[in-house]
Amino acid sequence: MELNLILERLKKKDKRAFQKVFEALYPRLVSYSCKFTLDQSASEDLVQETFIFLWENLPNLKIKKSLQAYLFTMVRNRSLNYLKKIKVTDSDYIIDISISLSEDFQGEILTEKEMYQLVQKAEEILKCLPEKMQEIFKLKVMHGLSYKEIAEEMEISINTVKTQLKRAKFKIESALLIISMLVFFN
Repeated sequence: MELNLILERLKKKDKRAFQKVFEALYPRLVSYSCKFTLDQSASEDLVQETFIFLWENLPNLKIKKSLQAYLFTMVRNRSLNYLKKIKVTDSDYIIDISISLSEDFQGEILTEKEMYQLVQKAEEILKCLPEKMQEIFKLKVMHGLSYKEIAEEMEISINTVKTQLKRAKFKIESALLIISMLVFFN
């Protein structure tokens, strides 16, 4: 179904269209939320709350590109807010890093133990990177600085920043892939 048609039907409170969207995305959204919360029940609640919010606020929402992307963003934000509410902190942004690097496993639900192991390994991997690469990676991923801002702060070229980030991402992804395979096959 075309996005404009779906949104039009949803804004007219078409329950069938809403049901189709719900059925199509609910399992994936719960799985995605679970990667943050590590709690199936809490994730189900958060996704249901997201759909309730969507239903109640459809006329006012400005969804320009993708309803799916919009819902995934809402679920991510709700999941992170849930973690803040229960006082879980991610000061090193390891949850964000491990989730963004493990999106190949989006269809799989990791157990709490498996997720904990991946997060622990991600922290270890990050510490194993060369010092300058670690610093560049942290400035980009954890502090959200642009290439230009990082280059200026570290007094290096933008190309060096890009190269170091590519290398860091490759090293982390490769290591996490190997680790996740070991976790899954053990």
